[in-house]
Amino acid sequence: MVGLLILKHIRNISDESIVEQWAKNLYYQYFCGQQEFSSMEPCAASELVHFRIRIGESGIELILKESIRINGNDSNDSNDDQVSVDTTV
Repeated sequence: MVGLLILKHIRNISDESIVEQWAKNLYYQYFCGQQEFSSMEPCAASELVHFRIRIGESGIELILKESIRINGNDSNDSNDDQVSVDTTV
């Protein structure tokens, strides 16, 4: 549920849309911790609403802040002086 909320926030899409896209997108599933691809939706879109109500606005803010804190340093890493690009088709 947390992964779905983060993806929903990043992509700025509806609950219904994130649930549908998750069932079709291997990268979304990997981000949310899935070990194998599944073509089934992870939950009903209404479950995201119930989850947000349970954790409240402060819980949502905490999730997003923690995600930024954990992943924020990766984007500011000064050790990436070189970029390797593979243009193999």
